[in-house]
Amino acid sequence: MNDNTTSEKLTFLELISKHRIEIPIIQRDYAQGRNDKEELRKSFLTALLQAVNHKLLELDFVYGSVKKDKFQNTTLHPLDGQQRLTTLFLLHWFISIKENKLDNELKNILAKFTYETRTSSREFCIDLIEKGIVFDETRKISELIIDSSWFFLSWKRDPTIKSMLTMLEAIQQTFQNETDIFEKLNNISFHYIELQNFGLSDDLYIKMNARGKPLTDFENFKAKFEQYIKQKDWETDENPTEIFSYQIDTLWTDLFWNYRNDDNVFDDKFLNFFRTMAVINYTLKANLEDDDFRNNLDLLRGSQSISFNKYLELDCFDLDYFETLKTVLNKISDKKGLKTFLSETNYVNEHKTFNGAINKDLGYADLLKLFALYQYLACENNIDKTHLNDWMRIVRNLVEAHRLYFDNVNTFAESLLYLSKLFPHRNNIIEYFKDSSNPEDKGFPKFIIEEEITKAKLISLSEAWKKAITEIENHTYFNGQIGFLLDWCKDENGIHNFDKFIAYSEKSKAIFCEEGLIHFDNYLFERALLASGNYLLKKGQNHSFANSKGRDLRDIGWKRLLRDDNKQRKVLRLLFDKIKITNLVNDLNKIVDDFSDENDWRYYFIKYPEIISNCGSRKLIRYFDSNNILLLGSTMTSGFHKEYYSFSLFVELADKLSLDQNLYESRKSVEYWKYFELNDKQVAFCHREKKYVWTKNKDWENLRPFESREMAIKELSSKG
Repeated sequence: MNDNTTSEKLTFLELISKHRIEIPIIQRDYAQGRNDKEELRKSFLTALLQAVNHKLLELDFVYGSVKKDKFQNTTLHPLDGQQRLTTLFLLHWFISIKENKLDNELKNILAKFTYETRTSSREFCIDLIEKGIVFDETRKISELIIDSSWFFLSWKRDPTIKSMLTMLEAIQQTFQNETDIFEKLNNISFHYIELQNFGLSDDLYIKMNARGKPLTDFENFKAKFEQYIKQKDWETDENPTEIFSYQIDTLWTDLFWNYRNDDNVFDDKFLNFFRTMAVINYTLKANLEDDDFRNNLDLLRGSQSISFNKYLELDCFDLDYFETLKTVLNKISDKKGLKTFLSETNYVNEHKTFNGAINKDLGYADLLKLFALYQYLACENNIDKTHLNDWMRIVRNLVEAHRLYFDNVNTFAESLLYLSKLFPHRNNIIEYFKDSSNPEDKGFPKFIIEEEITKAKLISLSEAWKKAITEIENHTYFNGQIGFLLDWCKDENGIHNFDKFIAYSEKSKAIFCEEGLIHFDNYLFERALLASGNYLLKKGQNHSFANSKGRDLRDIGWKRLLRDDNKQRKVLRLLFDKIKITNLVNDLNKIVDDFSDENDWRYYFIKYPEIISNCGSRKLIRYFDSNNILLLGSTMTSGFHKEYYSFSLFVELADKLSLDQNLYESRKSVEYWKYFELNDKQVAFCHREKKYVWTKNKDWENLRPFESREMAIKELSSKG
């Protein structure tokens, strides 16, 4: 686009005298005359009526491209303003008919307005001017037209013609008592912008008119938002080509066009983006103690349509919102697609973030990243990528360390407010955390902020520390959460040792992959870790061997074990200290093989991987005491479960005697005996007596003990 593009104040007759006006075939149908637009129609015509009664009216911008034919005749193809121009065309025609002023000169001028949308629309405009009607103020103007010999009944099915007839009726009703007003129509003007060197094509018109027929929620939102902008005087000194109404139909449309649906519609994407930004602005300003705060935020993040007045009621739109929205869209919009700024995509995926915003499916954690990124883009005229990367690295670390805990609106809001207070330090964020950050600040748990303070201090020591820290932070499973490594690499004086940090980092990369713990056959890692100590993670009454995916990861996931500075994490360090990357599997096997204390409740878990595989997808057990342990198939004992010791005995015998796995009877209540059947005996474990027992015919009132586990194996292995 020519940077010198300027606006020209014109009336309709002045514009159509300069150029033939042709609504392109790809434009949407004329909509102001549709039945569902009565309020809009009435409001617009009332404003036009006031204009002819000596109140000057300046309408919104009209702009488009002008083409010359071989005879140097010019044709304007409106990019924006089609609806207003059509209404003004109909108004001029009606008043000229009513006041008997439609002479040949005026006919020649009005005949320069045409629709290319459909052949029927084009021919209707031509016949309306050339053949016309005999005006009768006692009849509806639409009836006079339909009853004319030149009007084809099939034209009633043309939505543009149908809307024109409805608008003419409304014009007739509004202006029926007015006389000698044709000249006063010049009180109505608009700012006209001719887009030069813009290369307008059918493709762009499709983009501009992809917002559908009929007008969508976004069209209505857009119109009201533009009015609100004018009311608030937010763009009084702006260049006409830089104002909101111009940018949304040009530069920003180029961006959103890339996210259109199969019908070339992207209205919902635009509206969702505005709504996502409103979520942020509302949360920043809201009173978290307000009883309606949660409901309001749920409404903004939900799927229910929201009226413009509701946005205003919630105070979503202010100058900060408007300037942030406009600046961000200007920065990220490009005809080729989304313009990105980060060199390090581990911190935030800009494409996924934008996609989440326009589809309204960002979770709390990703909303925080969106705020941090877009607020930075909005506040910086020139983006320093080093500073931006440093800023988004800190944000990523804080957010990802807390991601699993954003389970309510207040947690989200407090973190958002923390980031907004942190924002003034965005361009010296490492120095701020090194020297000034207060771990007691509300918004994120203290230990998360303390971790960033520690890392900032180490990064400031040397490039080697910076490289080592950022590299392991960017491990896709850790995602910045490396407090366990910082803890483990301290020497006896509490000083962080660089070589130990590197060594533990390398072991971590060998053990954890993108999704969590790498796959070890037969739960080898879990068994070796259990041999090093009781690391099981507790959730409610249950304990888990830890998971990489599935449900309840915040309580029983490997990230929790890495996150919490407790005895479980100390057990993991003990194991790390026993292994070498070059001999990892052999080292783990040796740890398992060397565990020999059969009196330790962990023994059979360590020796028989089949036991862990029978603890359900979440690898859960119910540990009452060392003699009373259940292997859970689900989270509750009301679901099928096995008894640990009897099942371990069964596994040992099954391996020795090639037994069918179905011989073990899982039960659904702690009150029922869990047992297996062999040699006509039902074999179980009595946790009260701490003995293996047996009975026949399921006579649980008459139990007989085995002398020992060894004797149980011997007797049950015998065929006699």
